[in-house]
Amino acid sequence: MPELPEVETTVRDLRRHLPGRTIAGLLLADWPNMIPTHLPEALGRELAGEQILALDRRAKFILMELTNGKYLVFHRKMTGNLFWREAGAAPDRYTHVALGFTDGSELRFCDMRKFGRVYLFMSRAELDKHMHKLGPEPLLDSFTPQIFEDRLANRKGMLKTLLLNQELLVGLGNIYVNEALFVSGIHPTRTVQTLSDTDREKLYHAIRQVLNTAIENRGTTLSDYLDGEGNKGGNQEKLFVHFREGQPCLTCSTPIVKIVVGQRGTYLCPTCQKA
Repeated sequence: MPELPEVETTVRDLRRHLPGRTIAGLLLADWPNMIPTHLPEALGRELAGEQILALDRRAKFILMELTNGKYLVFHRKMTGNLFWREAGAAPDRYTHVALGFTDGSELRFCDMRKFGRVYLFMSRAELDKHMHKLGPEPLLDSFTPQIFEDRLANRKGMLKTLLLNQELLVGLGNIYVNEALFVSGIHPTRTVQTLSDTDREKLYHAIRQVLNTAIENRGTTLSDYLDGEGNKGGNQEKLFVHFREGQPCLTCSTPIVKIVVGQRGTYLCPTCQKA
């Protein structure tokens, strides 16, 4: 699933093309389950004539602010990709939702598994209500070590599972939780109660480090992820442990192992991350 770095990269790409464009209409919506808030016909009517004012990201959601107070929101789920294409561009595989702009260009939501979702919220209040349970953004300056410690307080369970919880902290998925735990030297099965103050601070900085590095490398492409221009990311070449089972640890040369934690494939170095 695309995580914070992949979604952030896509937003930055689309931000170069979409603001100021006016939606002519809905060109395609062949899988209505992808649009929970509206029937395709109603979505097309609501979007026609709307101008895109700005793009932003919240957690793993792509937010498009429209005129008249509306917000068009995309969640890529497992295999979704969002591309802007010039007028006359060749078709993209697995396109299930497409918007046409008045200049002939298109925004295409492509999703092989069709788990992705498109929402239209008629006001900021509706949008905020949908997202009110989401935790803080880990890369904002306002997200301090103290806030991270407060979020962990009174939590129970293994760290790997907790860090995947979007109500605790947003944007982290399996890849970057594995990477952050390695960078901080913490075993995925450790519980919050076992962490020292130093451990918490190391984990805080590790989370921000691996996310920022992945954004610099335009995301991680292990299978389906492509950026807003349709290109693969480069961060897969920089991973420490994820998807590196049997390969030597880049720090100590111990072979990376894979275990299952909370039904998720979890990669670690047994020497650098003591249980």
